Parts: sequence; C-alpha cells; structure tokens
Amino acid sequence: MVKEIIFYAFFLLLLIGASAFSQETNNDIEDEYIYLWDTEGITIFGEFSSDSIEAEVLTILNGSLSNRKQFIESNLLEDAGFRRTANVRYRKSDTSEKTSSVFHGIAHALSFGIVPMKPFFEIDYDRLPRGEYYSFESVIISSELKIISADVLSVLELEYMLQIEFCNGTLFEYNRNYYTEKNINKFELMILRLPNSPESIRQSKERYLNIELPKIKNTLERYNNPSENYLRAIQNLGDLIRSRN
Repeated sequence: MVKEIIFYAFFLLLLIGASAFSQETNNDIEDEYIYLWDTEGITIFGEFSSDSIEAEVLTILNGSLSNRKQFIESNLLEDAGFRRTANVRYRKSDTSEKTSSVFHGIAHALSFGIVPMKPFFEIDYDRLPRGEYYSFESVIISSELKIISADVLSVLELEYMLQIEFCNGTLFEYNRNYYTEKNINKFELMILRLPNSPESIRQSKERYLNIELPKIKNTLERYNNPSENYLRAIQNLGDLIRSRN
C-alpha cells in the first residue's frame, strides 16, 4: 500500500513538472516569435517593413496629388519604357541611330530647318491612337515594380486608372472611351476587394472609395446630363471659335 502511494505521488509530480515545462516553453516560443517579427520591422498586425518597396510605394500613393501623378508618370511609365502620356512606347537608341541623329542635326542646321531632326537618346517605336492608353498589365510587365505584393499592386493599378484613364476625375473628349459604366464598375470592384489592413492600404482604400470614385461618377453624370449653364458655356465657346474663323 505504501509503495502504491509513493508510486502515484511520484507520477503526479512528473505530470506537474511536464505541464510547467510545456507552459514555459510555449511562452518562450511566443516571446521569440514576437521578438523576431519586431526585429524585422514588421508588426503583428501585418504592416509592411519600413524599408520595403511596398511601404515606399504606399507612402507616395497616400501622399499629395502631385507626388502621385509624378510617380505614375515617371517611376511607373517612363521607367518601364512608356511616355508620360501612356500611349507611346520608346526604347534607347543604338549607336547607328545616334550617328544618324548627328548627321541629321548638321543637315538640319545647314538647310535652315528643312531637314528634320532625329532623336538622339530615345526612339519612339509604338504609338496608340489618340484617346487610347496602354493597359496597366502591359505597363507593369516591363516595370521593376511588378515584384511588389498583390495588394499593393492593386493599389498601384487603381492609381494608374485614376491618373491615366480617368484623368484624375476629368472627362475630356480624348478619354471619353474610358468613362463607361463597365470601366467605373471595374474600378469600384477593385476598391472593394482591397483589404482593410494594414493601415496604409486601408487609407488608400478609403480615399478611392469615398473621394475618387464619387468624383468619377459625378463627372460622368454631369457629362450625360449637362446643366443649362454648361450647355450655354459650350454654345458660347462654339460661337467664339466660329467668329474667329
């Protein structure tokens, strides 16, 4: 009987020790997990590392209009081999083309401008008709930015559509083909698919949903249902042009 009591007591002590060791180990693992993520500069809420390309892109796209416009035209379009207008592709000229450009420059000067100049550094080799733009997919495939995460890539595409296709909420005759219900619905659906975290993406999502999308919709509504003042202004402009001809 005494031996049995000693055996059960010893067994109970082993269970208590194992439980305490397991709890301590779990705490150590949890502490180590948090420590490792903190040293990488990423919080447990999923924010991007401060020195990542995603953080850099989102910082710009959550900034001023001028910075966002500059980023799309320069860092995206030009760096990928497209003009800022998004309807022309170009490439660097080779040695023979540079030599030809020099001779054309000399001939241009000697002929008092009759002989046209040729570009020296860059050659346009593909151009879309006026009012058409290269799709985001055709641009991003040639861009170094294609390596960014899927959610940030979606934010970048939304900004491309806003700046290029929708001209930041302004409807001109040459971008009329992009102000369609189908394209606006695509824009809206892409916004709604964005996650609500991290904070940097949520901030972009709210701007597109609460500011940019209503602006685009209102622009199309005014175009389809112009006010009397708008029609009168168009008529006066037409009369002015005709009077000068």
